[in-house]
Amino acid sequence: MSKTKNRQGELAHTLMDNSISKFSDIGKVLIDWEIKELDYFLDYLQPTEFLAKSIAEVQTKTNVIPVLTAGKSFVLGYAENDNRTFRDVPVVIFDDFTTDNKYVDFSFQLRSSAAKILIPKAIDFDLKFVFYAMQLVKFISSDHKRYWISEYQFLSIPNPPFKEQKRITEIINTWDTAISTCQQLLDGLLKRKQSIAFELLFSGPKKRQTTVVKTAPLSRVLKRIKNPVIVDDEAQYQQIGIRSHTKGIFYKEMVTGKSLGNKSVFKIEPDCFIVNIVFAWEHAIAKTTVNEVGMIASHRFPMYKPAEGELDLNYLLHFFKSSKGKDLLALASPGGAGRNKTLGQNDFLKIQIPVPKIDVQRKIAGCLDMVDEEISVYKRKLSALQDQKKGLMQHLLTGKVRVKLK
Repeated sequence: MSKTKNRQGELAHTLMDNSISKFSDIGKVLIDWEIKELDYFLDYLQPTEFLAKSIAEVQTKTNVIPVLTAGKSFVLGYAENDNRTFRDVPVVIFDDFTTDNKYVDFSFQLRSSAAKILIPKAIDFDLKFVFYAMQLVKFISSDHKRYWISEYQFLSIPNPPFKEQKRITEIINTWDTAISTCQQLLDGLLKRKQSIAFELLFSGPKKRQTTVVKTAPLSRVLKRIKNPVIVDDEAQYQQIGIRSHTKGIFYKEMVTGKSLGNKSVFKIEPDCFIVNIVFAWEHAIAKTTVNEVGMIASHRFPMYKPAEGELDLNYLLHFFKSSKGKDLLALASPGGAGRNKTLGQNDFLKIQIPVPKIDVQRKIAGCLDMVDEEISVYKRKLSALQDQKKGLMQHLLTGKVRVKLK
């Protein structure tokens, strides 16, 4: 990542105002750069010949070719290396309905007929420069229709001299490499945490203790906390929500008591396990703290206090953060997808969990807390690098900051 710092010395600032700039679909651009529409650089191929016949979830000896989507998932699986494989890379794959796009420099097949393969025309330009510029294009795909031919190909981007395009791409690539390295380290930590959590929460106690670790239904080690609020129509209240995927509590805007209507609401009690019963199956769980004292929650967010000396709150939270804990929440949430999969609170309290001695629980929770902190450090690093890259692209691709050519 130190290379990103070295790259900063290769930039020369150029201040732009309206007298020395012109407009493109990525914003104001240096006046001595050309502006070209995307179809000046790119032609397209239909995906029909390159659609995978079948897809395996993991790579095998026979299924070696990535099957791609232009959306967030990117790699959907793997296919056999046959005549459906597209090999003339690099290209950009483009979702004709959402306008999502990805730069691809390896052989691939596609899943969806909604994708177009954008190929470079026979002119001197850097394809990755054009791809980076596409990430800054201001375009909203609000209607369900195909966009490339009708609108997107006519969007304008800067076309600086070829050598300058190459240099800009090299610099942004440095951030891409740092981001990729950080993401790989983070992915490794997340996998390591899964392994450590399983060892400590499920299999470890059996190995470490001569006595069998007892299990108990949650009804024996949790107490439901209900402190109803008598709502004053003129008073102000702040409600909490819980994000899915164990991303914690968030705070909603202040509202008047009158706007709450007939909703039943409850005072937040600190040091409780709290769950969103509508999205428990999607890991919408958290713990309350003193930061939420004075706030309220609806009946959809029941709170439970662990029995003192018997169950540690952080241990319980780590248990339900685990993949097995998520599965147990899903089993206690019968029904179809979305809002129909409501957590049955009686079924929740019947869930059996391992309950080692309280000091063992605290040690387990402490160990997993340390792993979580290490993960948080890398998430912050990754976010910082991504923000730096966004700012760098906006400056370099518009000419607001010029590069020093070798």
